[in-house]
Amino acid sequence: MKIVYLKWNVLSTIILLSACQKTELLQNLSMNNNASKLAANAKNTSATTAVGNSSPTPTVYPKTTIATVATIPVYKLSNYNCVLYKAGFAVDADGSPNAYGPNNSGLDYTANAGSTGNWWGVVTDNSGNPIIQTATDPSPGMYVSTTSLVNSSYVTTNPLRYVNSETVPYFVIPTAVRNTGSITIGDIAFVYNKNNKKGCYAIYADSGPAGSLGEGSIYLATQLGLNASPKNGGTSTKIIEYIIFPGTGFGQGTIPTLTKINNIGAANMKKLGGVELTKTL
Repeated sequence: MKIVYLKWNVLSTIILLSACQKTELLQNLSMNNNASKLAANAKNTSATTAVGNSSPTPTVYPKTTIATVATIPVYKLSNYNCVLYKAGFAVDADGSPNAYGPNNSGLDYTANAGSTGNWWGVVTDNSGNPIIQTATDPSPGMYVSTTSLVNSSYVTTNPLRYVNSETVPYFVIPTAVRNTGSITIGDIAFVYNKNNKKGCYAIYADSGPAGSLGEGSIYLATQLGLNASPKNGGTSTKIIEYIIFPGTGFGQGTIPTLTKINNIGAANMKKLGGVELTKTL
């Protein structure tokens, strides 16, 4: 957990490269039949844009507000099990073997993992001191950084037990959003940068502080075209859309491959018309 200091009847076209490699998404995509049904149930669908009468009318997906975090409304679609919100993006290093180390030697400031007597983001020994990785670990001399989601095949002190921020696209949400949206650790989402139209499927792998919303891994930040530095990267501007599909993951104990994350995400986005869904926010 990092405390934030800065911080698409059939689909016509959607370009999402394998393993979320620099994704380019086109906004003018055709909706599939299911998305059309959703839009037909919406109210007030006659909205027009400021560009002129020739501009297409945006699709409206009926939704309700289920929570508000730091003035950011969190919605749930009325006719589909989907939770979505638009926020900034704070870069979370948690889970990377290089995340934290003595004297700020890690990718992120050590204070974001805790301090003497109060460590929350790294594994500690029986005396409460951070475990130091040894020569047989990925990053000798660094602390063992944790994430909420784990691979239960490894013991607590093994860095491989946790979701590596540098190699896995994951997002972070506070407990309130998880509970209100009936989201389970390991669930899949589609995260989309409205500015550059880059998107990536991601997994819910870590929990964040109650008063903060909009956070994800180093790998995810890179795929969205953001500065991926945990110390000074990300964006405070609300240009990142998070579209979460509750009940789509493998649950606690399993960290799926990028291929599995992508396949699950793509199947769920297709049901809702793909990137067309982002017009809801």
